[in-house]
Amino acid sequence: MTPWPTRCGPKRSPSRTVRKVVVRPARLGDAESLLRNVNLIGREDVYILIDEVGPNLDEERQWLGTFDGVRTVLFVADAHGESIGSADCHGGRYAKTHHVGGIGIAIRDGWREVGLGRILMERILEWMRARGFKKAELAVFGSNDRARRLYESLGFEREGTSRRHVLIRGSYEDEMLMGLWLQD
Repeated sequence: MTPWPTRCGPKRSPSRTVRKVVVRPARLGDAESLLRNVNLIGREDVYILIDEVGPNLDEERQWLGTFDGVRTVLFVADAHGESIGSADCHGGRYAKTHHVGGIGIAIRDGWREVGLGRILMERILEWMRARGFKKAELAVFGSNDRARRLYESLGFEREGTSRRHVLIRGSYEDEMLMGLWLQD
């Protein structure tokens, strides 16, 4: 699979400079950058379930090694060697859910609202279709309207709500479950 070069810029760039971002499958050498990225996003407390991943690079590399490119994949949005976003898919492990892939996405502050989320989602959905997945599913915090609007624009539909499922900054919030049928 060849990388998708794209052009987008950081939201808060004073000069609005356009930078090159390459979306590609993750490699073991991305471990340190991915750790930095997930911890920056996790500290924001409002976008992903993870608050912090420990600084163990060997464990991160081991985790990266679990993405086989067949039933699991992790794409990295790479801006000059630094991970500024990622999207992953984990295929269903059981015969009854083998057709379903669960998606996760995380984008660093300063790189949101410039089209990177759409690029990552389109890439992961293309990967899923090429491998015969029938359904994509994801969960989004009820307060994350920007992400929900993106998913809806890609055809995802709300399938359910887990009421007061996540604790964010002292408040219990709903988590919305969304799905997209990929193939007939």
